[in-house]
Amino acid sequence: MALAGGVAYANFCARDYVPAATILVPYAVVDLTSAGVPDPNGYTTILTITNVSETAQLIHVTVWTARSAAVVDFDEVLSGYDVWSINFRDLLAGRFDYFDTGTSPVGFFDTRVGSSNFNGIPGVDTGPTAPSWGPSSNCVNPGGLTPDDYDTANLTGCNFPYGDLSSLGPTITGNLQSAIRNYPQWNWCGVSDPASSPYWQTITNRPVFFYVTVDTVAQCSLRFPTDNNYWTTDAEFDNVLIGDLLYLNSAANYSEAIPAVHLEADVDWTGRTFYQSRLGGGRLDYREPLATAFAFRYFNIPEAGFSTDVIVWKNYHDRQWIDLNGNGVVDAGEYFYVADRGYVYYAFDENENSKSRTGGPSGFESTEPNNLPLETQKVPFNQANWSGLPAPAGWALLVFDPSIRKVGNTWSQEYQAWVGVKYTFGSYSAGLDAAVLGNYHCFSGDILPDLNTYSGAPADGVLIR
Repeated sequence: MALAGGVAYANFCARDYVPAATILVPYAVVDLTSAGVPDPNGYTTILTITNVSETAQLIHVTVWTARSAAVVDFDEVLSGYDVWSINFRDLLAGRFDYFDTGTSPVGFFDTRVGSSNFNGIPGVDTGPTAPSWGPSSNCVNPGGLTPDDYDTANLTGCNFPYGDLSSLGPTITGNLQSAIRNYPQWNWCGVSDPASSPYWQTITNRPVFFYVTVDTVAQCSLRFPTDNNYWTTDAEFDNVLIGDLLYLNSAANYSEAIPAVHLEADVDWTGRTFYQSRLGGGRLDYREPLATAFAFRYFNIPEAGFSTDVIVWKNYHDRQWIDLNGNGVVDAGEYFYVADRGYVYYAFDENENSKSRTGGPSGFESTEPNNLPLETQKVPFNQANWSGLPAPAGWALLVFDPSIRKVGNTWSQEYQAWVGVKYTFGSYSAGLDAAVLGNYHCFSGDILPDLNTYSGAPADGVLIR
């Protein structure tokens, strides 16, 4: 039950697949060729956005690097009950004409080039009149649904259709790649480790990976969501979008599909919000915060072809400047990834064995590699990257600050995350959301060891479960 104003579909603060005001693509990946251009046969990510309301809706799409620098943003328009899709391979090539609203009526498999002009709006196809046997009427109950058309929306200041912007492709791709960098590690004992973790030994910026947000807006703009004016002037707070993700890899002959992350808005919410760390502490977005503790199964049986990857989005990256020579200047070689920053984990196998990593070696064989340095990443969940992990199968509990009850470090109280899992067996694969075991930002009692007990008052005193 939700008592928060403006939320009609489900629990505010629950991780659920319901109409929302912001859709998060927590991890997008596109394969590149050796020439640094999108590989037409490699890995790619496809997002589908649906407007589930009868009212036309503008959406604002922002593409972020793996270290949360906004690289490119643009607007699209959906009529009532409309659906829009984008293949991020096309975005990295600058081919906006492949996903401009109304120019690709058969979806992301359409290879048509160019734009159209319907109903006086360039590039916007409002579609034919609804047939007598269709979603807007039938012979038993005519006129049940009356979708709002594009041309009834306020499109002042919009620049779509964008057309073929392939000249921007190298810039978009290069900016996304530049965030994926290998740095030495540092732990809080003051010892630097110049060797890369196993995760970094196998990763490069090919394929390139990043994340994406899609917000409901009232008007088109060139502002990023990091601008307070975006939320006071441009944004809307209608929970009307649903989103789905499809990961395709034709070269490897497998695919996965999961729901995107749905973030509801509530203008009465007074707790931490999703965009708050991007807004200097402001809560103007009113989007529900993500969770702070997760559980997932893992399988690692190489001889049988089983493997597991954990996909983690979090709102802080771990690259830090450490003034080694004490001159107060950022010199070459003074950037590090801070190991074990912001999370701990526990692992349990199928034979009642368990190990924990709670800020230092505890049942593990060595210092933990730095596995989650960026704001979005996919890391093999195996013994090489998560030292001493019980094999060959079990489940893991991954807990982020502030559900760890860590003292000090006020930034740690702002952590929020999303976790997903990819399972691969030979040429087959599947993707799943991890189970949410706690959200401190909504329930202040969600702290180790009392996760998922909801002890204590809700974060803003409004929600009940």
